[in-house]
Amino acid sequence: MPNPRPIDPNAPQLITRIEVKTQTDTAPGAGTDGWVFLGLGGREFQLDTAENDFEPPTGGRPATDTFVLGEGANVQNAAGNDPRDPQLQVADLDRHPVYLRFQPRAADDDWILDRVDIAVTGTGGGTVRYYDYQALKDDTGAPKKTLKLSRRSGRVLHLSSLY
Repeated sequence: MPNPRPIDPNAPQLITRIEVKTQTDTAPGAGTDGWVFLGLGGREFQLDTAENDFEPPTGGRPATDTFVLGEGANVQNAAGNDPRDPQLQVADLDRHPVYLRFQPRAADDDWILDRVDIAVTGTGGGTVRYYDYQALKDDTGAPKKTLKLSRRSGRVLHLSSLY
């Protein structure tokens, strides 16, 4: 049932939706069946849909996966991964680090990540914060540098806000 009270323009802006897009590299063994978590606003959210996430399809194309938390959720356990319960505020984003955390299923489970894009939507509509990571080519034009997350090389990627 909608709240019959008018919205107070001086009230803190609330987070209503988080959209995370990941791109897994095409290298052999780049995909994973491990668990991936988003840390944002002082909470962790599991990124998991009913699909086979983080696994590149055959044909040499990277795996691009989209995870929606909150409004229009497409993740497993949507209620337990909802930024509206308990309610996160946009101000919470400046108080805590934003990161992806990888939890491998086995000792040799690696995840090779090319790109991450995170858009956070608030009650006013539109994106209120945007975070990203993109593997880039080096100055010599060599192939892009990917990020490998694993038990042996680190499991966390911290992200900075572009706005």
